Amino acid sequence: MREIPFMVRNKHFTAIQQVASLKSAYKFNNSHWILRHHGFTWYFDITPTPISDTYKLKIVYNETFYPLVYVVSPNPLALAKGATKLPHTYDSKKQHLCLFSPHYGEWNSTMLIANTIVHWAIEWLYYYENWVYTGKWLGGGHGNWDADYTIRDNQHSD
Repeated sequence: MREIPFMVRNKHFTAIQQVASLKSAYKFNNSHWILRHHGFTWYFDITPTPISDTYKLKIVYNETFYPLVYVVSPNPLALAKGATKLPHTYDSKKQHLCLFSPHYGEWNSTMLIANTIVHWAIEWLYYYENWVYTGKWLGGGHGNWDADYTIRDNQHSD
């Protein structure tokens, strides 16, 4: 008798499957959904730690693209002393978070947003709050996102 191998999931999750997974995993208050034929926009409030501020996030997803995550409020987000823009974002003014690199295939539609993107956004907020306080970005990623204290603190007028 031939052995049947375990089935490996390599199919893409549809937008409706992503929504069902998110609604099952997260029961946030003040959550708002805009559903489209092949995508959705989800607004929700999150508090990363018991001593954190509360943030309103927006996840925009279309099946033909990867999820986009924005901090809707507060807007603007506070900056670390000496910083001129938010760390590790695609667009600092739009508060569009950089949670993964699409170029390296770190996220694809065979993954559930509930198991990846939401967790990564919460983690980004955690590191953001530490960055505001310390000026050091410890959240990883590419580039140096540390705020430069030396230029601002060592300037003096004659």
